[in-house]
Amino acid sequence: MRPTASGLVFLLLGAALAVAAYRFALPGMLPVAILLVGLVVVSGLIAGLTAARLGVELVPRMRRVEGENLTAVGAQARFDAHVSNRTPLPVGSFSLQLTPEDGFGPARTLTVPGLAARADVVLPVTAVPTRRGTSGIAGTRLRLEGPFGLVALTRDARAALPVAVAVPDQHLPVRSRTRTSADQSDSDRLHRGTSTLDFHTREYSPGDDVRHIHWASTARYGTLMIREHAHEEHPSALVLLDTLGADPSGHGADIAVTAAAAVALHHLGDGVAVLLASGPALVRAEGARGRDSVRLASAHHPAGAEVPGVPVLPPDTRHASICTLSSARAEALAGELPGNMPRSLFVVEELGEIPVSLETALFGGELTLPAQWRNGAIR
Repeated sequence: MRPTASGLVFLLLGAALAVAAYRFALPGMLPVAILLVGLVVVSGLIAGLTAARLGVELVPRMRRVEGENLTAVGAQARFDAHVSNRTPLPVGSFSLQLTPEDGFGPARTLTVPGLAARADVVLPVTAVPTRRGTSGIAGTRLRLEGPFGLVALTRDARAALPVAVAVPDQHLPVRSRTRTSADQSDSDRLHRGTSTLDFHTREYSPGDDVRHIHWASTARYGTLMIREHAHEEHPSALVLLDTLGADPSGHGADIAVTAAAAVALHHLGDGVAVLLASGPALVRAEGARGRDSVRLASAHHPAGAEVPGVPVLPPDTRHASICTLSSARAEALAGELPGNMPRSLFVVEELGEIPVSLETALFGGELTLPAQWRNGAIR
């Protein structure tokens, strides 16, 4: 709390009158001096009480994933600032200052034109993040003036808004096609319907449940055929994201994270489950919800995170993608994979002088991932 320019004039004038009243024996000036100083004090008290009864809440209008607000670099992050006046008196115009985390846009000052007693106002806010990671609004501060504009007060409103900022979705397919259970089957009698379970047929044996007779196969082979459910397969893919040795001031880690997220989203789009090793963290993603899990993992991946080793693979793992900063790390992780497993390696240091920057085109619209990555070449 501090006096404004008008408040300083009142204080100085009041002090001068008080001194003159005692110095020159002019008692008539003393009440005026007390009045001037008292107005400043009363203005400060009213401002303090009013600020204490003003409530601020930041309400997100973003997607919620696993209890977190999620957006992406370059996308509009929308939220509302709810301001409420809990006093029985009207409040004049005041401002709300929003302090963003690094990369969540510039600082914002919102002007509230005034609130009636017990009234509320909703102020829409839009921010455009420029950096992935955990970001958002770090804090908010109220700034208002007391009656007569003699005192200005700034108070921490204790309202924050954490936001997970993912990398933008990119198109980065892998060339290999994951094999289906039809490719793996050794039986020429494998049939599929619309159910989620595969089945095969065999000849009827005494004691078999007649309810399991497969009449279409019976008509085809001329003998009773029984339908048995086969093992249900779930094709999956492995994505290893290792950013060991990342430069905190560089973009190598963000490029690797973008590639890993793009590959994972490609597999999910093909209906393949994904096991994403994001450093030491393991993310199992499947279906539409899995896409948001991948995006959230891209926001939380810390630069410099190391994959401790290839995790235990699901039995139906068809393909592995390795996203690293160095060839040495890529080869080390590839050496832990089964020898016959198809794989794709995306190594940032092998890009050379290709102008890939997360501060320019990648986060500005055009896809600038290199052509050899977009082609999804397999080693």
